[in-house]
Amino acid sequence: MASVKGVNFTNITADPIVNADSGEWSGKLRVQYDTYEASSLASGSDISVARLPKGAKVYDIVVHFDALGSATISVGDSGAAARYIAATSVSSAGQMSMSQEGAIDGVGYEQTAETDILLTTGSAAITGTIKCAVFYTVE
Repeated sequence: MASVKGVNFTNITADPIVNADSGEWSGKLRVQYDTYEASSLASGSDISVARLPKGAKVYDIVVHFDALGSATISVGDSGAAARYIAATSVSSAGQMSMSQEGAIDGVGYEQTAETDILLTTGSAAITGTIKCAVFYTVE
């Protein structure tokens, strides 16, 4: 059995210590929370739920929703509609999270400019309540 260290753990235990990025090690976790009440919102629509500053690193996004119809929702930004969570069925009430079904490249993704987090609808119009929390660091 091997005993290994992650990159940042290796850095902080080195002699001399190599400083880790504060957004990745001992940084302050922040959250932006929003809700949206959809009423026949067309497929292909974007719902803006957070505005992250330049340098923010996303670590989780959680979306709770009513049964919204035979549609999907993906979570991303202007650069990639599914950067954080691929299109997921919202036909039954439930939740989706980056930590459960998210795209690996979205974890720790650093914003290169101020960026809006977008929920993008697909397949059909949606009606119902959506609640979203975006967890990120910025230092």
